[in-house]
Amino acid sequence: MRNMRGKLYSVGIGPGDPELMTLKAVRLLKECDVVALPQGDNGVLTAKNIVNQVVNLDEKPQLVVYMPMTKDMAAMDKAHREGADAIEKLLDEGKNVVFITLGCPTVYATCIYVHKLVLQDGYDAELVAGVTSICAVAAKLNVSLCERAEPLIVLPGSYKESAKFLDGPGNKVLMKSASEIGRVVDELRQRDLIKHSGMVERCGLPGEKVYRDLEKVDPNSSYFSVILVKEKEFDK
Repeated sequence: MRNMRGKLYSVGIGPGDPELMTLKAVRLLKECDVVALPQGDNGVLTAKNIVNQVVNLDEKPQLVVYMPMTKDMAAMDKAHREGADAIEKLLDEGKNVVFITLGCPTVYATCIYVHKLVLQDGYDAELVAGVTSICAVAAKLNVSLCERAEPLIVLPGSYKESAKFLDGPGNKVLMKSASEIGRVVDELRQRDLIKHSGMVERCGLPGEKVYRDLEKVDPNSSYFSVILVKEKEFDK
């Protein structure tokens, strides 16, 4: 007999290529009672579109969770609280909920804020790892993220203090760089790091672009843009 309350699974579905979904993600999506779908301001259900190529989510009850693309903390907190409340209502009904997220829920994932609220409210919740865009981008560029004793630093490209990390040792990954792409490329150019860098836009998604020369990067690149900067030059 199922416990009175259901369980939340925050599940990473990978960066875009449906073949990078894990077996565990597929199993949980097939077994769960309800699928929670993140939706941004543009109304596009990107994560759902990926999963539907493997598991038909339209055969499942769905809960759309609004995740605004804003730096307004009050607006974000409100949306996260509303999302957690909606999920908790389903958990109270004894339903198991899978909340899907691009990449992995442990790396710059918006779902983590809802997940933490549900945990704080005393519900059972589990993070299910997925393939990160970081790994997928390195593979697409056909290079490693780090070797031997090389450090690896991961940071959001939109972070205006990212430049100070470029001056330190190690390889760097700048995620979600699109809004500051011009500044980031300028900072790389000033440090003679253009030949040490590559970028993939919309990795594994329709419209994917691979840039082995950042001088050719579209200044209007997608939000889903990841830059890898290596200590040593890599083959283009």
